[in-house]
Amino acid sequence: MKQSRWRKTAAMAVLATGIGATLGGGYPGPEAQAAPAPALAPSLMDMAARAPLARNERDGAAPSPQASNAAPGTAARLDAPHQAAGAAPAPNAARRAPGAAAPGQAGKPAPPGGKSGLAVADAAVGQAMARPIASSAEARCPAQPAKPERPGEASRTDGPSRLVCLAVAFEATLTPPQREALRLPFTAKHAVSWSNRPVDEFPRNGIALGTLGEDSLEALKALLREALSESGYDTARGIILADDKMSSAAGGNPRWGSALYHVAFLGDPSSREPWMLQLSGRHLALNLASNTRETGVTPMFLGIEPRLFSAGGRDWAVMEPRLESMYAMLRSLPPDQMAAARLGDSHADVLLGPGKDGHFPEAEGIPYSHLGEQQKQRVRASIAAWVRTAAPASAQALLAAYLSPEALERTYIGWSGSTDDRVPGSYVRIDGPRLWLETVTLAEEALPGRGHVHTVWRDRKADYGGCFF
Repeated sequence: MKQSRWRKTAAMAVLATGIGATLGGGYPGPEAQAAPAPALAPSLMDMAARAPLARNERDGAAPSPQASNAAPGTAARLDAPHQAAGAAPAPNAARRAPGAAAPGQAGKPAPPGGKSGLAVADAAVGQAMARPIASSAEARCPAQPAKPERPGEASRTDGPSRLVCLAVAFEATLTPPQREALRLPFTAKHAVSWSNRPVDEFPRNGIALGTLGEDSLEALKALLREALSESGYDTARGIILADDKMSSAAGGNPRWGSALYHVAFLGDPSSREPWMLQLSGRHLALNLASNTRETGVTPMFLGIEPRLFSAGGRDWAVMEPRLESMYAMLRSLPPDQMAAARLGDSHADVLLGPGKDGHFPEAEGIPYSHLGEQQKQRVRASIAAWVRTAAPASAQALLAAYLSPEALERTYIGWSGSTDDRVPGSYVRIDGPRLWLETVTLAEEALPGRGHVHTVWRDRKADYGGCFF
């Protein structure tokens, strides 16, 4: 898609206000970077308080009835070399509702100038997402050699992975109550507890990004960068910043902003035991499993409004390469194949979004084997555009599975609505024996004419690392 289709927006609303500005001061200095963020606006506290009581029954919760496989137990302790990097979490008896502030943080007045606490928190998170990762956050866990130094020699990296190191480094920046809320057991009940619905409708696991201090946000960015590819990390940043654009356009809507994203660890970060890094907000949900039966990077929900915007001194169009690949694939079909690929049902949203775990329908559309070589190449390119959101090692393993001749022979292409990706109801799907990719165009909620899409990537075998479904 060419950027000329869309009207360009002005630069993003001022993001220079740090979390420390809630007290009327300037950008926090180095001595204040590890301090906890101030409480969010009372509206966010109210949202957390209204969360269903069942969601607070965290420890020892049984997996959902759909979980036919035994879930990994409450995960093992942290790898010993990293216990010194941050204090161990407190016992689980005092869990708070998702997003709740630490004791003593609630009830602070709005900052001078009439800016709500939530708007200030959005600005702080947005400012962090728009800038490069602090070198100090990256340096906490040096890169590890990918290969032995000499053939036949075992790697000297016998300790925890860099991902685990960065997870523990992030946790070490948190207050004790935040650490306590960050970790949950790796069970089906908690794994499936993600959504793209506003947080007041669907409370999230873990802690809100708007409650994090600057040092914690930088540590979280370093963790996400390690867990994803470079383009995947950039996509996550862009989606979060786009949500702030939506919030600002709606007059500071308290349901959409970056401050309301939540991060959680399901299980204990480990190089051996199963655990999952979960990030969930309005238009982004990541469920990145480690040490599980299968390479687990799904379900992954990616959406955006607006599709093109400016923030932090650059233009963002993070979903366009994926969408362009899907629609180039669709438009390459000749009329007879286009008719064969058309689905019987229309779609107002993705079919397998949150709460639809394990509900894969029977295959529809045109088989990959019926396509010409040019069309087949475009199908493979579309799959690769999405899968390369994952970290390189994970993406390589998944592409090998999805693009094997056996898998492609059982892959189908489908569409409905319109072949114009700007038209609400335009829907495209790639459905393989494992792979499920779908994208749909929706009407804009806050920025008319700027584009609004929802997408989801699932894997029949490897959602949540293949542990539950």
